[in-house]
Amino acid sequence: MLGPTMIFGAANPVDHVLPHALHAEPLFRIPVGGEGTDIPLLGIRDGHYSFYFTNHMMMTAVAGVLTILVFWWLARKLRPAAHGDLVPERRGRFTQLFETMAVFVRDEVARPNLGHLTDKYIPYIWTIFFFILFANLMGLLPIGYILQLVTGDVHFSHWGGTATSNLALNIVLAIASFIAIVVIGVRESGIGPFLGHFNPVGWTHTGADRFIMIPIGAMLFVLEWMGLIIKCTVLAMRLFGTMMAGHLVIAAFVMLIFSAASVSDVLGYGTGVAVVLGGTLLMLLELFICLLQAFIFTFLTVLFISSGAVHEHEHEPHEAMSDESQMDVDKLTHPASLATPPA
Repeated sequence: MLGPTMIFGAANPVDHVLPHALHAEPLFRIPVGGEGTDIPLLGIRDGHYSFYFTNHMMMTAVAGVLTILVFWWLARKLRPAAHGDLVPERRGRFTQLFETMAVFVRDEVARPNLGHLTDKYIPYIWTIFFFILFANLMGLLPIGYILQLVTGDVHFSHWGGTATSNLALNIVLAIASFIAIVVIGVRESGIGPFLGHFNPVGWTHTGADRFIMIPIGAMLFVLEWMGLIIKCTVLAMRLFGTMMAGHLVIAAFVMLIFSAASVSDVLGYGTGVAVVLGGTLLMLLELFICLLQAFIFTFLTVLFISSGAVHEHEHEPHEAMSDESQMDVDKLTHPASLATPPA
């Protein structure tokens, strides 16, 4: 009735955001519990855990490899020439786009919070930002449906997808942030001062008040650690919920076409035109959300790291460029303007 568009519909609008196995038989099985133990959320059925390579695992690997390859290529493009200066002609628009994003994350997100520690830990911050960004953006590409159109095999329809709409991946990212917060905090502040952040009332009380303040400090210590764990958990839940919700809204819009087509062909085609126009706007909004969620995850991670590793008086204000540094920037951005010295 609606021709090739039917392959983009599904009986369940949630179906395309769930993980799907890319092969029929499990790669391996592990006995878990007794006969009849079923925990579908953990992949346990009839007392066995079955491991499948899913589309979300595939897109996680694709996002990781793509991040490495893109920045390996950019590093070659930005490699200084023999005389030590960057060659402006080698900095194309694609290179400048990623350079601008990297500089923004460093100067506007990391440096105001980490201060003098920025250059030390910026590789990790860049890694999580661009990995999440690539994973989000790859989810906007209908890879599976394109393969299905080309091959005619319906089994390809679930290839692709948004890796960050899988809670398991986001939990791993949150655990990585938690480890970074603790390790960097201990490394920069020392284990004593770092643990002191979790007990603002302190442990060294004497006199009668120690019977009140030490129990209060112990409770605060537990609550602060729980707060840090909850903060990292919220990082995962926010990314998971936002990325899944966006795709569900688009899927619900597409389902309107088939609901209208069940009434009449004319209504189906009319609804299809409206959905295509509205879906285009939603996809543009999704593109913005992909950038926003990568920024939010990175910003909050930096904020949590700085709370344990950087004291308030250690934040460094932005320093004005020296005349020599400003001239170097001018040479890169406007080389022709410096060709003739001013009169």
